[in-house]
Amino acid sequence: MKRVLIAVLCIMITAGFAFGGGTKEGAGEEGRLKFAIIPMFVGHPWFVRCEMGAKKAAEELGIDYVFIGPEKADTAKQLDIFTDQVNKGVDAIILAVSEAEVWEKPVQDARDKGIPVFGFDIGAPNTIWLASGWEPEQSGVNIGEGLAEEIGKKGKVAILTGSLGSPFLARRQKAIEETLATYPGIELIGVFPTEDDYEKALTICESLIQANPDIKGFASTVSTGVPAAAKAADNAGMAGDIAIWGVALGVQNAEYVKDGTIKGGLILDAGKMTYLGVRIAYDYLTKDGKLPQVGEEYGWAGVPTTRPDKEVSYALDVLLTPENIDDFEF
Repeated sequence: MKRVLIAVLCIMITAGFAFGGGTKEGAGEEGRLKFAIIPMFVGHPWFVRCEMGAKKAAEELGIDYVFIGPEKADTAKQLDIFTDQVNKGVDAIILAVSEAEVWEKPVQDARDKGIPVFGFDIGAPNTIWLASGWEPEQSGVNIGEGLAEEIGKKGKVAILTGSLGSPFLARRQKAIEETLATYPGIELIGVFPTEDDYEKALTICESLIQANPDIKGFASTVSTGVPAAAKAADNAGMAGDIAIWGVALGVQNAEYVKDGTIKGGLILDAGKMTYLGVRIAYDYLTKDGKLPQVGEEYGWAGVPTTRPDKEVSYALDVLLTPENIDDFEF
């Protein structure tokens, strides 16, 4: 009898770990909504932060979730995981994929079976709504306004971008240019493509500082431009004297943020983005198919930039500071 009780207890403990909210394997408690969040892969600090946001939303909403994906980018394995969650009958799936064309039919098939599918991060085709970040126009305005304020609304500035052929980056670049143009005292000396290559960006920044020793700031549409401008300013003995604003990541800029070289790094908080995706899916299921509206607030994620015409909501950019920089291990 004692052996039976011990065996039963072991099964109960194992079940608790395998099926509770936030575990890696399966569904949650009976009667609670169950979401599957499926990233391109797991383990990377970016997706670790994504899961933190999903967990926070699930705890607030009283739902269960599974955050599950392949150990590395593998479309076939991710499709298997997706199909398994569909077969298990989860209440909603929130998905980020790389090979979009492969996913059109599986996503539509899941929806035809009554399982709503949403996107997060880069998203997927045929989803109901996308929760993403770094909205190009608003982030461009934020970069331009921040740079203008830091340099006292006057002086020479340069814009760093990735490829001139990218429509997405072109939208952010245009927003930066239009924002800077509202300040007559600011002189834009040019837009310089870096092909999103750090070494190329560093060389460009060093050359611009040498040719324009009175340059006041850099604005970057891509994350490689911010640390490159910081390094160039440091090499020239001008760290802290040149304003640097742009989209940025955490780890590669930590030292420069802490010492004040970078005051304008705008990061996409992957946690807030995924938190937003879970909240959107929850509202859809519990409020008769409700979708985001412009100006609507979403708790920890704040008021995202919502584009109903594009069926997307963008989590707000977060300004990197010495106080929060260590929160972002990506």
